[in-house]
Formats: sequence, structure tokens, C-alpha cells
Amino acid sequence: MFRQTLRQSSKATRAVRNASHKAELPPWALEPAFPKGDPAAAKAFKDSLAATEHHAKSTSGLWKKISWLVAAPAVIATAINTYFVEAEHAKHREHLSHVPDEEWPKQYEYMNIRSKPFFWGDGDKTLWWNPVINRHIKD
Repeated sequence: MFRQTLRQSSKATRAVRNASHKAELPPWALEPAFPKGDPAAAKAFKDSLAATEHHAKSTSGLWKKISWLVAAPAVIATAINTYFVEAEHAKHREHLSHVPDEEWPKQYEYMNIRSKPFFWGDGDKTLWWNPVINRHIKD
């Protein structure tokens, strides 16, 4: 009952508070949104806008030419080079897959250090283990 009375009194207070003063607009809100401007300033702005658009058109054309004549051939040349390098690596990996563990390079003490086993798989292989490329020889 007390809460209901308190709510009703607070609503009444808010209503009186809102009705007690008139909503007056600030002077700047009464001015027209687009006042009459200076024709010379408008012409200068339009000229500046046209010059900016002309400059942007020529600059964007330059960067399109640079992209097609420089960047695209560079990407294609890099892709061709990468293909041949990776093909050579694939041949080398194929050769290494036939090498027995006894002829494999020696495991040094800083290689394959495991302070505790990994919690996945057999606990010995890293998360990025690739059986085609990686080899883990236990002594």
C-alpha cells in the first residue's frame, strides 16, 4: 500500500514538474535550416568540389593502372616461382620418405623436448604434426 502511494505521488510530481515550465526552443533552433548564403562563396565551393572530383578521377585511374600493370604481374610471377620451389620440395620429401630411421640425421638434445606429454593424441606429437613431413625418431 505504501509503495503504491509512493508511486502515485512520484507520477504526480513528474506531471506537475513537466507542466510547470514551457518547452522553449533555443534561438539558434528558430533560424531557418538553410539560410541564404553568399553566391560567391557557393561558386567557390562548387569550383573546389569540381577540382577535387577531377583530381580524384585522374588519381584513381593512375592506381588502377599501377594495380594491373605492376601488382598483378608481380603476384603472377611470385605464384609461378612458388610453384617450382614447392615442386622441388615435394620431390625431396618423396626421397626422404624412403630413408630409414638409422640414416636419418641425429636428434640433438634440444630437439623434441617434452617436459610433459601433450593432452591430445599419443602425447608425443605437436598440434601441427604432419606425418608426411615430420618424423620423430625415439632413441
